[in-house]
Amino acid sequence: MRISNVNEINVHSLSFSSHFLIGDSCFINARSKALAVKREFPRFYGKEGSFSEYPIFSMENPIPKVNENIQMCVTNVNPNIYVNRIKVKGVSSSSILQVGSTNTIFAEAKIKHIRQLMGDAAPLATRKTPNKI
Repeated sequence: MRISNVNEINVHSLSFSSHFLIGDSCFINARSKALAVKREFPRFYGKEGSFSEYPIFSMENPIPKVNENIQMCVTNVNPNIYVNRIKVKGVSSSSILQVGSTNTIFAEAKIKHIRQLMGDAAPLATRKTPNKI
């Protein structure tokens, strides 16, 4: 068993299935799915954007199989973890900020980016015209 001693941690933002842990853990499973739609002319049509419409969200992630026998011997001369200061702007999309150790981590973030641009077919009223000098 190890002891995590932390003086100061400043985290501005923690979101979308992310974890912030001080201390040891056995198992972490962080999963996040997102549809990121950017439209040239912002409009929300109601119920739209189902994960089932995009194959990326139903695909299984490959998990490597360990076929070797691994033997390990760890000796912590000083079992304490000392942290003075950590400053983090953001932890997002199945990321992990931890002071300690974890036996097993599964972290998965699937994001489908969609850009819906109007192009030349846009009505004149919605087109952006360059400023004239």
